[in-house]
Amino acid sequence: MPRCSIEQWEALFKAADKDQSGALDVLEMRDMLRRGNSKMTDSQVADAFVFFDGPKGDRKITLDEFVKGMNRLEDFLAKLAALFKKYDADNSGYLDKNELKKILEASGHKFTDQETNEILRNADKSGDGKISFEEFMDACA
Repeated sequence: MPRCSIEQWEALFKAADKDQSGALDVLEMRDMLRRGNSKMTDSQVADAFVFFDGPKGDRKITLDEFVKGMNRLEDFLAKLAALFKKYDADNSGYLDKNELKKILEASGHKFTDQETNEILRNADKSGDGKISFEEFMDACA
């Protein structure tokens, strides 16, 4: 996954800062995400806002907070991609039940077959019996 430059993040931030205040409020962030075809609920948008602003934030996201948050997100997504690739043993681009079970076992917790099946069912939004990378990201976020 290619990383975005600070200039790219700045351009995105400025386009989202509709009132040109130098900071994003939660509505500007929601609108930015929707323009990017995000299907996030309002609750998820609020959680994302706190991720950038911090739990004791001032309810505005500055450019610096935005860039730092986007860089943390890129790092997280890169780690997810590496984890997915590591356990996608057949390089199919999907995790089947056995591959998912190996990821779950690697977490240090023991999962029953029933629990594994439930996790698979919840993550598999397409209903094809396997988890795509997009479904994996959604399940981990």
